[in-house]
Amino acid sequence: MYNENLLGTSDVSILKFYYASFKLQYSKGKITDVSRFLDDCAKISEDTNLILKLSGLIPFFNLFFGTGREQKHIAEIIRTKREEVEKLFMQDDISDETIKSLLYGISPLTHAGSLTEEDVLQLIKEKILKCYSIKGKKQLGDRIFGYLLASELLPAYTPDERLEAWHKLVGTDIAPSDTKLHATPYLNRSNVDTRTLLKHLDSIREFYSEIGLMKTVLIIQKDMDKLSGKS
Repeated sequence: MYNENLLGTSDVSILKFYYASFKLQYSKGKITDVSRFLDDCAKISEDTNLILKLSGLIPFFNLFFGTGREQKHIAEIIRTKREEVEKLFMQDDISDETIKSLLYGISPLTHAGSLTEEDVLQLIKEKILKCYSIKGKKQLGDRIFGYLLASELLPAYTPDERLEAWHKLVGTDIAPSDTKLHATPYLNRSNVDTRTLLKHLDSIREFYSEIGLMKTVLIIQKDMDKLSGKS
């Protein structure tokens, strides 16, 4: 759902790091003004975003360290939702779900049943766009979309219908890297080994489980069983 790269530097983990840093320094009396601390965090995120944008010119750099969107998002949240962030930082403990709720303005995914169909589709769209923003992860985005179609939340059965559904959800500016994967999302044309493919499917299954699309979870599990020889 949320922005993440291979080293796990998601927007959630970045904000958690800032929170932990604040609590540590606050407990030692080194910081007393949460607003001033957040100003510094926003500045750090903005500067880091610029560095990552420039470093993105280096081949494969963003694959490991992210695109800078996560840092930009954090800076924007700190500035536009200052009062909410300050209240969050003053709490004794916070969960990932609470942070996600703040970052994306939706109910925590522990209450996935309260998500509307529009919410679910928006989360899927964001996940696909994030995959397409990182070199080497486009096909993961393809599979996420393929399993969406397999769930029939978006009805599409022919190649033309699948492409039309893609455009409706993702937009026309980004073309799918492999339209065939939309019909058989468990297949992999990049020839990775089965273990890696199972790992990819497991991450997709976890994502769909979080947003409460259980029909898709069952489809993915069935495909994983086939690949692992359990059926």
